[in-house]
Amino acid sequence: MKQSRLTSTKCPDAYGLLFNYYEQFVSRLEKVSSPDAINCDLFYEEMHETAKQLIKANPNKALIRRSTQNVLSHCKRNLTAGRESAKILEMIRQKIEAVLEELEKSTQKISVYTARAITHGNRILTLSYDYLVLRALLEAERQKRRFEVLVLKTDPPGEGVEFAERLASKKIRVTIIPDSQMGICLPDVNLVLLGPERIYEEGFIHRAGALPLALTANFLNIPVYILADTQTILFEKERSIKFYPAEVSEVYKSKNKYIHVFNRYHEKIPFDPIYKVICEDGIFEKKEFINWFLTE
Repeated sequence: MKQSRLTSTKCPDAYGLLFNYYEQFVSRLEKVSSPDAINCDLFYEEMHETAKQLIKANPNKALIRRSTQNVLSHCKRNLTAGRESAKILEMIRQKIEAVLEELEKSTQKISVYTARAITHGNRILTLSYDYLVLRALLEAERQKRRFEVLVLKTDPPGEGVEFAERLASKKIRVTIIPDSQMGICLPDVNLVLLGPERIYEEGFIHRAGALPLALTANFLNIPVYILADTQTILFEKERSIKFYPAEVSEVYKSKNKYIHVFNRYHEKIPFDPIYKVICEDGIFEKKEFINWFLTE
């Protein structure tokens, strides 16, 4: 569970929410004095209900859906197999550990591949707080690459500040940029890194601001890379894309009935402005990735 220390507390991404979810139930298992102290069926139902609420609140964080479904299916099979409580609970714990270990292996591979794309002197722009982007930058730093990071504040709620602080704590040079000043800084950038929450047939879902960033970077011939575990692939025909409004008071507390406030955290971005995709299987040209992973 140590990975959770690298995730955002202000606006958790799929990794942070997943780590917290698994930690909650593993911690319960580790604290019980006897397997008989836990009703396996009730424990499973609680895991299932918590995952369902997590997915409902974050419908486009595909990694959460894929990962929890994997664990819950495993749990259900063990429950219906008639095994003893102690065996069932131990197998649940082992399954969670195996899923987290596989997730860590995938993350490490993506980090290493991304570090290869970062050269000395790069000025890298990103936005929000992406776990994969953070891990990739830390890996590049570990490999003694010399680069500078620019991060959009990403208001609201401004999780780019937390991202910048995390990088700075590792002695990585970072500059926080107001979202509206993206176009001023982009001409001095030579690489954009984004970590989408979901990839679907026509593009991907990311924090609002990613679309103008990707389009402007593409216009200026700045390569845009997206970093994603293939578990974030979730076709729209499988699950519809839903967007929920965020708290409008984050933008403006209006006392005038003629002033309406809009606030939404996520948006669709087409593949058009993307240069390459980095996943656990390597670095792919955009068309190659689409043909390999998104064509049936």
